[in-house]
Amino acid sequence: MIKNCFILFFSILILSGCKFNFTGDLFTSDLVELANTAEDKNFILPMEIQYQVSSCEETDEANRIISTYFIDYKNTGCLLGEDYMSYAKAQVSVPVVNKYDVFNSSDQSLIGFVSYLSEDAKYIYVDAVINADLLDSLKNYVYNETFQELSLTESNLSIRLNNDLDSAVIEVQTSFVNNEPVVFLTEYVLERRELMIIQSSNVNTAFLEKNLWTPLFQVLNIYEN
Repeated sequence: MIKNCFILFFSILILSGCKFNFTGDLFTSDLVELANTAEDKNFILPMEIQYQVSSCEETDEANRIISTYFIDYKNTGCLLGEDYMSYAKAQVSVPVVNKYDVFNSSDQSLIGFVSYLSEDAKYIYVDAVINADLLDSLKNYVYNETFQELSLTESNLSIRLNNDLDSAVIEVQTSFVNNEPVVFLTEYVLERRELMIIQSSNVNTAFLEKNLWTPLFQVLNIYEN
């Protein structure tokens, strides 16, 4: 549903576009459990978001409006980004589900993740997903009021993958892994309590913008039959 207060919100945001950055925390045990569960299931996990504002001096209204697009929204301040633009920051919660239908049936969060099995059950695929209704209404409203195109293509999408299993085999492609560029499908073995940071490329975010989902990585299924 369109929020009537967006007129004031977009007078605060830079009219050349509203850039969002997402940094989500995922845990290997949650992903394995979700993918290997037949019934509908979801977890709520933390994410940090940043969104572009014209100034860090006036963010109260922007925080109030953006909070309606996420779960457990908590304002954590404002900063000057590497691009010398101002970004309001917040800690939120997002759904991590085992079926696309579970995410699509809810309008609580603009973004979330899906963890599901490959056809042969050998791998667990992990995708980022966008709520179509929330994004479409937001994009339409922005265009009608400002004649600007709101796009997620330039957004940064990063994952902090925490391994809380004894070990985990992760395969990643077309991303930065711990700041190192990866093009071809590359395998990593994570030991217990090891952290991997995966930053999606602009190819992923462009695909996410167009298709409302994008693949992030895959995990070798420890419960493979």
